[in-house]
Amino acid sequence: MIEFQSKVNRQAPYWRKQSVVLKRYEDICSELHVPSDLYKVEFYFNNKRLRMNFRKNHYRIGLYIDRFGKNILITNITEWTTDEIVQASLDRWTVEDGFRLTKDERQVALRPIRHWTDSEIRCHIFTCIAALALLRIVELRLRKAGVDMTAKAAMRHMSTLHSCLMWLPGKRKAVRMLEEPSDEQAEIMRAFGWKIADGALQEI
Repeated sequence: MIEFQSKVNRQAPYWRKQSVVLKRYEDICSELHVPSDLYKVEFYFNNKRLRMNFRKNHYRIGLYIDRFGKNILITNITEWTTDEIVQASLDRWTVEDGFRLTKDERQVALRPIRHWTDSEIRCHIFTCIAALALLRIVELRLRKAGVDMTAKAAMRHMSTLHSCLMWLPGKRKAVRMLEEPSDEQAEIMRAFGWKIADGALQEI
């Protein structure tokens, strides 16, 4: 939240619209599997510039803490130990995260299926499964490079890396150049062996 507030208050690029900031906050909460109402986020304008404040919602935090850890696990696998049952339950997050990605229109978007024939439906589902596999590969590459970030977060960061066409002195054709990456974007690119130097994508 402090990072969000800092970016909004210093008018960082792509952090100047209230709706965009709120959507990013909700996405972060979704990735962390926590409710979005644990903090009260407030926006106001100062000299026509967007500003942001936040404070804890102690009532909602108290309710969330009271429920935390109180789960009943039911299974018919009687040969497992208690530790094995608990660990299997904790490992469900990978499956649940995959289901969330299939519902995200900016990631996998399994639904709606805008096809009619069986072959087209099978092709659509196969493409979605391939997309899930690629997102998992992205996470493994990031983890190997020491970057603690989900594939969804990496995709969100990279979606704000823009390029533009520039006409340089003495050149007859425009040259496409990339903007200066943020720290997160630079980490992601390094994990895959790339960097941006002088506005151009270069292999490390």
